[in-house]
Amino acid sequence: MHRPIPRFCLLKPAVFGPPLLLLLAAVMPLVAADPPPEAILKDLRRVTEWQLANPSKHPLHDWTQAPFFLGLASLHQVSGDAHYLAALEQFGQQLNYGPGPRVTHADDHAVLQAWLNLYQLDHDPAKLKPSVEHFDKILAALSKEAPKSVSGGTFTWCWCDALFMSPAVWAQLSKLTGEPKFLAWADREWWTTTDVLYDASHHLYYRDNNFFTKRTPSGKKVFWARGNGWVTGGLVHVLDQLPANHPSREKYLGLYHDMIYTLLKLQHQDGLWRTSLLDPGGPRGESSGSAFFVYAMAWGVNRGLLPADTFRPAIMRGWQALANNLQPSGMLGFVQKIGDSPDKLDTGADSTEVYGTGAFLLAGSEIIRLLDPAKRRKDLASFAGVTLPEQFMPATPRAVARFVPERADDFAWENDLVAFRVYGPALRTGPENSGIDCWFKRVPYPIIDKWYIEDRLKLPYGKVAKSYHQDHGEGYDGYKVGDTRGCGGISVWAAGQLHNSETFIAQRVLENTPQRVAFELDYASTLNAKALRETKRITLVMGQRLFQCDSRFTLDGVPAKLEVAIGLTPQVKGTQPVCSPPTGTLYLWEKLEGLGLGTALIIDPSRVVNMMTHTDAAGQTQALCLARTDADGGIRWFAGFGWEGQGAITSAEQWSAYLGDFAAKFIKTPFADPSKDASFKVHTLGVPAE
Repeated sequence: MHRPIPRFCLLKPAVFGPPLLLLLAAVMPLVAADPPPEAILKDLRRVTEWQLANPSKHPLHDWTQAPFFLGLASLHQVSGDAHYLAALEQFGQQLNYGPGPRVTHADDHAVLQAWLNLYQLDHDPAKLKPSVEHFDKILAALSKEAPKSVSGGTFTWCWCDALFMSPAVWAQLSKLTGEPKFLAWADREWWTTTDVLYDASHHLYYRDNNFFTKRTPSGKKVFWARGNGWVTGGLVHVLDQLPANHPSREKYLGLYHDMIYTLLKLQHQDGLWRTSLLDPGGPRGESSGSAFFVYAMAWGVNRGLLPADTFRPAIMRGWQALANNLQPSGMLGFVQKIGDSPDKLDTGADSTEVYGTGAFLLAGSEIIRLLDPAKRRKDLASFAGVTLPEQFMPATPRAVARFVPERADDFAWENDLVAFRVYGPALRTGPENSGIDCWFKRVPYPIIDKWYIEDRLKLPYGKVAKSYHQDHGEGYDGYKVGDTRGCGGISVWAAGQLHNSETFIAQRVLENTPQRVAFELDYASTLNAKALRETKRITLVMGQRLFQCDSRFTLDGVPAKLEVAIGLTPQVKGTQPVCSPPTGTLYLWEKLEGLGLGTALIIDPSRVVNMMTHTDAAGQTQALCLARTDADGGIRWFAGFGWEGQGAITSAEQWSAYLGDFAAKFIKTPFADPSKDASFKVHTLGVPAE
């Protein structure tokens, strides 16, 4: 079979010689020439005729058939051949233009996309009515399901493939009927699935929650090519139907940006992608996932969202490789069989599936539109003048602080850079006390609510939760505080010992705006048979790694001038603190699970008594800054951290420089000055029995 000859960089044999030419040919990526549209159309016809002559044995309503049905519609549009539309009509008639039998299962919704495409051509109500009726059944079936994430969805789509199967149906149905409820539901469910299955560091989706902790033989996360291919196909189909003014459009475009640029980097020199995206093995690429990726890239170039100079070579290289996977019979080979993961599945020359054919048709049709703009559809969403966001942001960055009664009365707060929590009344009888915990963030948007929900949610595959103690791309809680001071916790220092308060007994949010949060925590304990009370006011603003802490103490209700100890807990045994009493700075820099972590506290140098390392009777070592409260029992300090995984602080030198700049700016001009606030006083109501 004739194929367009790839263009190579021409090298003169007299200069390089045959051995070097062979070496260069082995390591240099092929640069495929643009094939003529007629050649692509010929291949699309061949693979379609083979598939029609060798129909899939899967039921007609099956998800496997949906890409082929969509591919037939797309081939008809670029070829004008009524034969392919007639074939699609026959399939639709056999199903009465309806879905599969399972009401809420996304796989049984997938074929509806094809029937809606047919409806757009002839406006036959019979092709629309089954979708409308089925949606009402879905809502009724899920009416008692509680939200499973901050996005408000039910997590009905609990595997990433579902993002191809179902959401585009409801987005298109909403456009055709003018009824917003279809799209509103799909939008919530899309972002709920993304909340749980998307990895923000690799910009890819886990196939399902079974893969959160799985690793490849070389220790990398498992991201399945076709699973992510389904996502990209579903993503562009949703974008094609989404109104320009839809509030989530920017999020979909940002997600497309991050995924498509990641996939560009993961394309192999032969033009294809391997079944395991981060840790590919095997000498040959896989057809179905690769076809979806080529399709999504060509879609972006056609809509002016992707730079042609960057993506067109990748598209043509991918298409040439896919065309080379066609067998003499017209069958598309090297298609991974049905499964849910990259491994244990045959992808040889004689391995095919109908969804591979469908993805091939979608990719080839979109490339024809790229080569011949006259073939582009005019009935889809316009992206004229639209620029892709530089980063996917599922939520707007902001400061957050809240009491978390659903998780043992924690109190948590965060901004765009850092997150913290302290323990509350429900843990008062346990080992936890007034220490401050750090949550490491990779992302600028809020994660507190999201992580708490996911950590408690038993997910469908394997009935396991998405623990916030593991990094799924947004960061994780890897800091161990226990009964220590953690990151900037305070205790009374008396007779050479720490006198720690138990967990807080009351909390009040004073300010919770996008730019700043402020709240108070009350603590109660005893010291030398006297009632020791502390009210701590914490303020955190956007863009800062350290929070401001103002505490006031009383003994038996009288403002107490006390010696206190503010501490930092090393996470790695043997980490030595850097103490600087003249600047009021105490910090640690250590490597935690391979990434640098800096913790610190900063205080007015005039308040410092000493800085030291202290080991208690249990052998627990902490770095302490000893200081004295003022005549009103008050003291102010700043505490926080910088984590290499977040990206900006990657060395001890950078951490030290950051702290120096921070101290120079905020010691004399703090975030807030509670000394001028008459409401800032020690609260003693609700003190539990000692």
